[in-house]
Amino acid sequence: MNEIQRFSFDHANVRGERVILTKAYQDIIKRKNYPLPIEQLLGEFIAAIALLRDLVKVDGNLSIQAKGNGFLSTIMTECDEHRNIRGIAQWDETQAIPEKIDLKETLQGGYLVITISHKNGTRYQGIVELVGATLGECIAQYFSQSEQLPSRVWLGCDGTACGGLFLQRLPKEQEKSGDEDAWDRLTLLASTVKQEELVSVATEELLHRLYHEEEVRLYEPKAMQFACSCSRQRTLEAMTSISPDELREIIIEQGKISTTCQFCAETYDFTDSDLSHILGDQSQTH
Repeated sequence: MNEIQRFSFDHANVRGERVILTKAYQDIIKRKNYPLPIEQLLGEFIAAIALLRDLVKVDGNLSIQAKGNGFLSTIMTECDEHRNIRGIAQWDETQAIPEKIDLKETLQGGYLVITISHKNGTRYQGIVELVGATLGECIAQYFSQSEQLPSRVWLGCDGTACGGLFLQRLPKEQEKSGDEDAWDRLTLLASTVKQEELVSVATEELLHRLYHEEEVRLYEPKAMQFACSCSRQRTLEAMTSISPDELREIIIEQGKISTTCQFCAETYDFTDSDLSHILGDQSQTH
């Protein structure tokens, strides 16, 4: 299962999203030898960016990044307009990794940065304080700040698959009925969801378990997959930020320049002839 699916309630002004990713998640974590607790936290970030991508309309990329001062230095996930996801976590391998990672404790004094990058070059960044112990609480805080709408997020990952559930109360003017208790009732029921259900149960079955007494409307699922935006050409273009002297020195010492994408582990090799447009007349270094 690699999909995200939207749903709504016929008699309540509440909308929802459910994502479950197996192959896409495995395609991301297999590129690096992550300890299981970091695999699981990265999985939650992957599920979170999938939910955000489907809810925040942007013609470009959306990313979530967190930085810390402890054993976990950086964790980041990104998704483009084609629902291609990639992600990475970086940690201090000399430090002990706790069996269960408390996000607030691990990233003490840190925050989440949610970046919206439009294709036209404009960027918007939202800063989210780590107000809760879980990523779900932080994402809910982001929606409450950015859209001023009550939101709840549940995320889970078992090292095999990751999943998420999102509920949001729509504006009062969109009220579908006089059911004033709907939001409290629906979020209370969602709070009973177990991690194993989030990562293994099909969306229709999960919603039936939670809301069999409600009238739920399911919309068409959308596929999501792992794909990296790196390429040989983009990597070559990035070389222009390095001074020609530094490039020549590396080629003289190593015979080529090799760069490896931190997201997908693809390695690109460049010789002096590949870099002649940067090195100019002195491209023949050996």
